[in-house]
Amino acid sequence: MTGEQEKVKIKRCPLCGGELRDGNTTIPFLIGERVIVIRDVPAEICSECSEAYMKSGVVDKVESVLDKLEELHSEMSVVHYEAA
Repeated sequence: MTGEQEKVKIKRCPLCGGELRDGNTTIPFLIGERVIVIRDVPAEICSECSEAYMKSGVVDKVESVLDKLEELHSEMSVVHYEAA
């Protein structure tokens, strides 16, 4: 080590410039006439405007969950991300 401190790059929200922090969020989806809510989805959440951004691996799993729930033909479904 040279004694210099490593600088940690802070991720910024593309909407407002606020700091993005790791957290969990609830995301509602309207698919046709059906409402699907997925709770506790891992995301980077803006400390200023609360906009949530999912990473690509999370998006893939959410899409898989939505595909499975579409087969149930229920009007409304609420699931937890980890349980899906």
